[in-house]
Amino acid sequence: MLAARNEGSWDAFVQANGGCFLQSWGWSRFQEAAGRTAFRYQIAEPSATGSPDDGETSVQFLVLRHALPLGAAYAYVPRGPVLAREGVFDLGRFGSFVGALREAAQREGCIFARVELPYPQTGGPVSIPELESLGFRYAKSLQPADTSIVDLDLSEEELLAAMHPKTRYNIRLAAKHGVEVREAVHENAHVFRQEVGTFWRLLAETSERDKFHTHSQAYYETMLDVLSPKKDGGLKVRLVFALYKGEPAAAAIVAEYGDTVTYLHGASSSRLRQYMAPYLLHWKLIQEAKARGFAKYDFWGVAPTDDPEHPWAGITRFKRGFGGRRESYLGAWELPISGLWYNLYRFAKRFKNV
Repeated sequence: MLAARNEGSWDAFVQANGGCFLQSWGWSRFQEAAGRTAFRYQIAEPSATGSPDDGETSVQFLVLRHALPLGAAYAYVPRGPVLAREGVFDLGRFGSFVGALREAAQREGCIFARVELPYPQTGGPVSIPELESLGFRYAKSLQPADTSIVDLDLSEEELLAAMHPKTRYNIRLAAKHGVEVREAVHENAHVFRQEVGTFWRLLAETSERDKFHTHSQAYYETMLDVLSPKKDGGLKVRLVFALYKGEPAAAAIVAEYGDTVTYLHGASSSRLRQYMAPYLLHWKLIQEAKARGFAKYDFWGVAPTDDPEHPWAGITRFKRGFGGRRESYLGAWELPISGLWYNLYRFAKRFKNV
């Protein structure tokens, strides 16, 4: 296992093997700017000479060190590891990752590792029984384990036809009301901070209305600054507004990486709700992504089913209204490193959100 040092080759491997933006070099740079410690590791299979130093990379994974109370910490692998698709895409490579993860977590003094796997529930390189046999325990996900993806190889007419009729109607209604879509200004630092402040106020209103937690304003400002489209690097994060008569009615933060545009965060105005700005906002983003050659638009987080009683039922109806397909992943799993401290951590979680 080697610590990676080259951003270009790192991102080339992630993208070539279907990896998520959460395993990108840019995401690790953002996490470091936000105050976390990030580690990037590569595992190479031995070459014909038997030397791993000359072999091709077979596994990559980004690890973030998350602090816990009393000076403890855990190692977090978001949507990883990324396994090479060529050759043997199986449990063997995943087993190599598990050994390397144990080593890395022990070296950094972590009491356990949390891994949010990017593989489907069936047909991937590892199954739930195999995870359990390797010592993993199922855990609550930080990232959504289910999502809705719109494939952009269809024509615009086919994309519209695949939507729910109410979604098509609301897109037309927003356009009829004169809703306009524009990107936040990145060129002027002062204006950019004002744009982020506008998004934050809209997000605070949305979180209060819809009862969900947000990050701090500084978190979003750091993300949009470090991963700005005007800066070098593979991962780009953009802030886009939908305006009614010049007033922000909706906003979205989207990530561009590899062949996918991902909707990360969204907000909308209660007072301007009747103008259906979020519908036109996402349709314009989908159109733009298609025109620029992206293959997928990922809505990033839906309920696992269309159960109307699920806490995410409302946002799921909105996202699924754009058509697309639901994808479900294996979710989050924890690997104990220190059995005693891990059991104490699990016990404490029963009484407090740790």
